[in-house]
Amino acid sequence: MFKNGDIVPQDGWYICVPCGYVDEFKAGDVFPVCPACLAGTEDGPDGSTDPHADYWDFFG
Repeated sequence: MFKNGDIVPQDGWYICVPCGYVDEFKAGDVFPVCPACLAGTEDGPDGSTDPHADYWDFFG
């Protein structure tokens, strides 16, 4: 799993585990804060998402 600021290791679709949002990234991109639920910020799900926690997971 990956977090905001990590480098995308391979092209593909990635899912935000807390909310289920899916986005496509290319190898070398930088994983962003989830635009749907703001995971990766203090304003993330339940207001308790650790900005250093992994939340993007490879989906395919």
